Amino acid sequence: MATKRRASTPSQEQDWQLAGTTSAARTHVWPQARPAVKRKKTANKDDQVEPEPEKRLRVYKKACPKATLERADRVFAQRFFCVDRKRTSPTAEHFSVLGSTGNLYTVKIQNLPSCDCPDGAKGNHCKHLLFVFLKVLGVPTHSNLWYQSALLTSELEAIFALARPAPCNVLEDRVKTAFEIATGKKKVDTSTDAGGGDGLVKKRIPQEGDSCPICYEDFEAGKKTGLIFCLSISGCGNALHRECFQNWAKTSKPTTCPLCRETWSSTSAAADSSSANALAGPSFSADGYQNFAAQAGLSTVRDTTSYYHGPRRGESYRSGGGRRKRYEDDGYW
Repeated sequence: MATKRRASTPSQEQDWQLAGTTSAARTHVWPQARPAVKRKKTANKDDQVEPEPEKRLRVYKKACPKATLERADRVFAQRFFCVDRKRTSPTAEHFSVLGSTGNLYTVKIQNLPSCDCPDGAKGNHCKHLLFVFLKVLGVPTHSNLWYQSALLTSELEAIFALARPAPCNVLEDRVKTAFEIATGKKKVDTSTDAGGGDGLVKKRIPQEGDSCPICYEDFEAGKKTGLIFCLSISGCGNALHRECFQNWAKTSKPTTCPLCRETWSSTSAAADSSSANALAGPSFSADGYQNFAAQAGLSTVRDTTSYYHGPRRGESYRSGGGRRKRYEDDGYW
């Protein structure tokens, strides 16, 4: 007997729908996707022929599939970064998105929306694609455009015309700066990009009366020699004695800044050299994707707490050995 797939409860759906609908989105009247309208045949050949309406390249979805609802839950439970975007035509735009583990994926919003992540490569509406629709572009959850497998040109025009403006976010700017440096789009200026100015995080050079938060010895005002700075993506930029921090790191698991308690980035420990993560190229995941977890301060360990681990429709546990068949989301994308 097939086991039914777990779906989001009505209360869960309302929670993330409210979270995903901005006040700006509520003020706009968003169009709804419609099924294809069949053209009426005319008996008289002299009658004017109506133009052929644009055909949707995939089947129209009357309601959001349960699998897509589950992925939408992850959009609001996990953290993503849009580090780059490029408009390729009036009705198409490409987005570079860092996934929850720092892998870099390309999301394309066009007549056939797509993402090059493993889940998207299967033809699914992956969480990265939903992130762009719901958060970057601000498509409200009460619209049915964001879960359609194909969009009409008129629908794309409406999405881009009503899209939310890019927010001014310091944390997002830091991630974008790290991405641009790592990909060579921006030249490295160690006076700023290593923390000295308006780069990733500003170094707070010790002033008269400042002391180390570990040994409580006063710093020498204006001196950086022998110091290390908290330069995580959302760090505080404060200074510590390098030796003091090394001792702190031995007892603090995971290693955090003793002042702001932000998880300590390896960028902070190497910011005074050219090997700093923010100034280096990306690493690569086992699947060959560029990975910017170090630059974005993300963990490379995938959080699967929001994933469903039970059987899929039409699949069941094998009797006897307790082994099960492979399910669609075994890769946890």
